[in-house]
Amino acid sequence: MRKSVKRENLLKNSAGQYRYQFNWVGGGFNDIWARNLKEFRSELKRQFGNSKVDMDTLHKATPNGARRWDAAGNMMCW
Repeated sequence: MRKSVKRENLLKNSAGQYRYQFNWVGGGFNDIWARNLKEFRSELKRQFGNSKVDMDTLHKATPNGARRWDAAGNMMCW
């Protein structure tokens, strides 16, 4: 018998924003805190100008996913 899958809650800050994680076209990755996709796009343009995001990789983070994402970034930087 198959066990039920436990879904993890999405990561949300005190301002009600979700952590959107994404990869850049051509390599690299980043994240932006935003309430929705419209705010994400606005913040993306404000912070990074016309840089191209690989939209297939864009997702809202879970606490566990964010920890793994940060750990991978720390390994590349140190």
